[in-house]
Amino acid sequence: MNTARLLLLAVAASFAAHADFSYTQTMKSSQGAPQVTKVSFKGARMMSDRGDTAVLLDFTAQTITTLNKTAKTYSVQKMGDLMAGAPSGSAAPQVDFKETGQKKTVNGLNCGQSIMTMAMDGPGGAKMQIEIEMWVSSEVPGWQNLRAFYQKNDNALSAMGAGNPGMQHAMAEMQKKMASMNGMPVEQIIRMKMPSAAAQMPQMQAGMDQARAKLEEMIKQGGPQADAARQALARMPGGSGGAAGGRPLFETTTDSSNFSAAELADAVFAIPAGFTQK
Repeated sequence: MNTARLLLLAVAASFAAHADFSYTQTMKSSQGAPQVTKVSFKGARMMSDRGDTAVLLDFTAQTITTLNKTAKTYSVQKMGDLMAGAPSGSAAPQVDFKETGQKKTVNGLNCGQSIMTMAMDGPGGAKMQIEIEMWVSSEVPGWQNLRAFYQKNDNALSAMGAGNPGMQHAMAEMQKKMASMNGMPVEQIIRMKMPSAAAQMPQMQAGMDQARAKLEEMIKQGGPQADAARQALARMPGGSGGAAGGRPLFETTTDSSNFSAAELADAVFAIPAGFTQK
């Protein structure tokens, strides 16, 4: 919903590979149809391809390239610019990570449960909590490449929070904690909550109104961001400004499958011929 949350989720999704690695993510939520994304890694590059749109992260060049395959256009921005306009005076997000000892089988793989929680300031100053429930397996072929990528690109990943010391520190903490996992998340359940909702209702309502207005403006502007804005707007609770009793404002479940450590062609990470820059 806001830049800080998207940055933190990007780091969680970027637990990737030093050598070539790829897999498929299927994200399901209470709103809309499942979204299938092919995620590929090579060296310091990560490509997330949803079919009609794709996003390329280059941690060496520190750039994010967004491809619109329907319009055959692309746009490029610096990773450090992601925090442009974000408030720098807010408190640093608090990150907590624990392994619960719970076990289950996901997609035929034995997994252990880890939970990461992040408490931060949300829109309008309301408190917000993001919980990432991860079912991690060491049986994923090639998962050892993940830790190598994280260690190699840790400085580049932290730089995504440049301009906001608190955010940069939180992202560095996330990297350390996720790099300690003995395996790869096969299933992730992400929940956004508003603790003590009743006490924060006026702030929450104002914050939600601000976030909704910003998303509506992004939709009017069009382009690749409009699609993501529509999805975020669809997940927002209608009119209440939050969920009482600590219930999630939204919840998504992402399953990973089709893991492969096979070598990937450089063309997978290139801008296709005939595309023009916006």
